[in-house]
Amino acid sequence: MKLNALFLIPCLLALSVLTFASCGTETPAPDAEAPVTSEIPAESAVTVISPDSAEYTLIRPEESAEEELEAAQMFFHTVDDTCGVKLKFETDFVRKGTDPNVNPTEILIGMTNRTASEEAYSKIGEGEFILAMIGERLCAVGYTPELTKVAAEVLADKLTDAGLYLTGDFMEIYEAETTYTYRTFKNPVLGNGADPWVIRDGDKYYYCYSGGNGVCVNEIESLDRITAEGGKKVYTAPGGTMYSEEYWAPELHKIDGKWYIYVAADDGDNYNHRMYVLECTGDDPTEPYVMKGKITDSTDKWAIDGTVLQYKGECYFIWSGWEGDVNVAQNIYIAHMSDPWTIDSERVELSRPQFRFEKLGGTPSINEGPVALVAPSGETVHIVYSGSGSWSDFYCLGILTFSGDGDILDADNWTKSKEAIFEKTGDVFGPGHCSFTTAADGSTWIVYHANLVSGSGWGGRSVWTQQVEWNGDDIVLGTPASPSVEHKLPIAAYTKDNIKLKD
Repeated sequence: MKLNALFLIPCLLALSVLTFASCGTETPAPDAEAPVTSEIPAESAVTVISPDSAEYTLIRPEESAEEELEAAQMFFHTVDDTCGVKLKFETDFVRKGTDPNVNPTEILIGMTNRTASEEAYSKIGEGEFILAMIGERLCAVGYTPELTKVAAEVLADKLTDAGLYLTGDFMEIYEAETTYTYRTFKNPVLGNGADPWVIRDGDKYYYCYSGGNGVCVNEIESLDRITAEGGKKVYTAPGGTMYSEEYWAPELHKIDGKWYIYVAADDGDNYNHRMYVLECTGDDPTEPYVMKGKITDSTDKWAIDGTVLQYKGECYFIWSGWEGDVNVAQNIYIAHMSDPWTIDSERVELSRPQFRFEKLGGTPSINEGPVALVAPSGETVHIVYSGSGSWSDFYCLGILTFSGDGDILDADNWTKSKEAIFEKTGDVFGPGHCSFTTAADGSTWIVYHANLVSGSGWGGRSVWTQQVEWNGDDIVLGTPASPSVEHKLPIAAYTKDNIKLKD
């Protein structure tokens, strides 16, 4: 059944104007000059579109995703074709100091800067979209831009040549069934980048990267389109502090609903590198951050590449550091956290360079870039880390594993691979310093940096991604895929043929 059939009442076909509402029973219209059904009394009807009126303005976000722009354009043309009305069509841009909420007679497609869009969005979850009158504004908003496009199509189906009339409290929330399309790509996905950190939150991806004397975050479309273009510098360090310079390998984490960035910084002298915590001032990880302070154990030794493991209701900080005050080797340490910016236990050494794959490329010998990965069972924990010099072709990945038995802070309860689990090939050099995330279908993907040219060192690093597999609770990385190999990335797709009205 077509969606607009839900709103057509046969006994009203003779009326010159058809009025839509979300529910109710029909009685004769009270006023021929204000054609409404009795489920929308004349005094409560909102004329959104009529053949004689184009008072409403169609608004889309100034920085629209492609799907949102297509949605707004489609609705504009449908109104013209169906009702003979050319709506005003604008972006949500306003000049500095201007209130974007001044004009209430607007049709908002997507997440505009109007408060009505925010209110509508707050009512939906993953896989949903909403059509609603918020105040006098009509909102069509999806949880993602793809869902916004479906929302606009469903809204367009409600149009007739008599226009569109709604009650002031009109609201419909739809659930959409996810299907998948596949987009092919080849590595690398970003020509210049190192220590890539990509995190997925709901249907959104964020790429977190160094901004020199601060940190940047970019909301990106998907894993094959990792880019710093359009990213925001969310934190800039003040001068003259012990954390003013050399921001290395930032990581973005969501803990108890709040966003934090963990990053190494110093005063310009590498020997003073320590780990610091930044806290987001808003709910969106691309909003500004403030410095919470240094995060360290009681030894306060040199530290970089900090990450957070969230496991069974507790948080643990894992990082690469020196045993003493001399740059002989970098070890992997773990400690318990009492809150997102505080360590409340002594550090425990989980790994130091001991096998050949950890000692190549010259001195110092390296264990760095740890990232924690909880297995599907929720019991086993892996720490995938980088070994050997990051400046060399031999940079690679090793793995530490905690089976879930005993104290996670007891090094004896961890096992370590004696060989690299991910290393250079004939056309991929120095693959290492990774993060893990998921694609739309729930599959696990590794994001890492590598070099296309042997011997190109730090200057040749680029960002790569590929799917990895699980064998029970064991993660299987395989080998770095050749740049000639095509990968298929699943992309969530939605159509109005696979939706249902939410109860």
